[in-house]
Amino acid sequence: MRKTTPSLNALRAFEAAARHGSFARAAKELFVTPSAVSQQISALEKRLGIPLFDRVKQRIHLTEAGSSYRLALVAAFDRIESATVDLISHGGGASLRIGALPSLANDWLIPRLRRFIRQHPTIRLQVVSLDLDFASAERSPDLEGRLIDIGLFYGDGHWPGLAAERLMEERLIAVTAPLTHVDDGTPATQLIEELPLLQHSTRPESWDAWFRAQKQPARTARGPSFEHFHMLVEAAKAGLGIALVPDVYVQSELRLRTLVPVSEFALVATRAYYIVFDPRREGEPAVRKFRDWLLVEVGLDGAA
Repeated sequence: MRKTTPSLNALRAFEAAARHGSFARAAKELFVTPSAVSQQISALEKRLGIPLFDRVKQRIHLTEAGSSYRLALVAAFDRIESATVDLISHGGGASLRIGALPSLANDWLIPRLRRFIRQHPTIRLQVVSLDLDFASAERSPDLEGRLIDIGLFYGDGHWPGLAAERLMEERLIAVTAPLTHVDDGTPATQLIEELPLLQHSTRPESWDAWFRAQKQPARTARGPSFEHFHMLVEAAKAGLGIALVPDVYVQSELRLRTLVPVSEFALVATRAYYIVFDPRREGEPAVRKFRDWLLVEVGLDGAA
């Protein structure tokens, strides 16, 4: 055992007591006596030198330190349980839990995963959506308390406690359904005046930046707003107006002409897409292989 790591029994006793708010209920769950739970927790507090519970009239309440410690232990126990279920279900081998923004997963990552699976058939993938509080200005890919092994995220590349490696820039282009007046040479400025400008609800400044970069006067975005880029893409295909979307999300639509560009101009965003992970896990084979594969895929896009 590592020198600073308490016994697993003590940690389980503490987590159960914290979850139930009771030594007696924790003891019932763990099939031991309440006094055994109390002794385990007292020994844990003595080892740590920090009280985890306030004990008042035979009631227990987590201290601030205890509450913080419990959250970290819950994440650790969840990871142990996930690894155990994975081992039992698949008989060993590497697994990789990938978190990505919904549009990036749907429109860029998933269509390419077949190549990774072909190259690394023993690595089992689980792709999940990164859950973010879009109402907050401080959005960070916390990787679900490190339960996600590697994430794909958009931002400035600086997130406390996480390693970030630039994957690709974002180039925003204006697209719409192939209406007659797009194909007949109608100027882009006229189309933008005539058609609704669809909005990305978490990036309301995008159209202003697009006009400003071309030294054009700003126009009011008159169309409905959507939370994710894949919704914007579908809205544009449905003929609701002009969408400003990353070009990597609409390559197949442009090729099949279910969407057409309104203008040749592309706005390069100030932020970019990044590969994010716990720096302590950088050397893990599955993490390293997936990171290397992502960078190769971006290189193939650039060479296409």
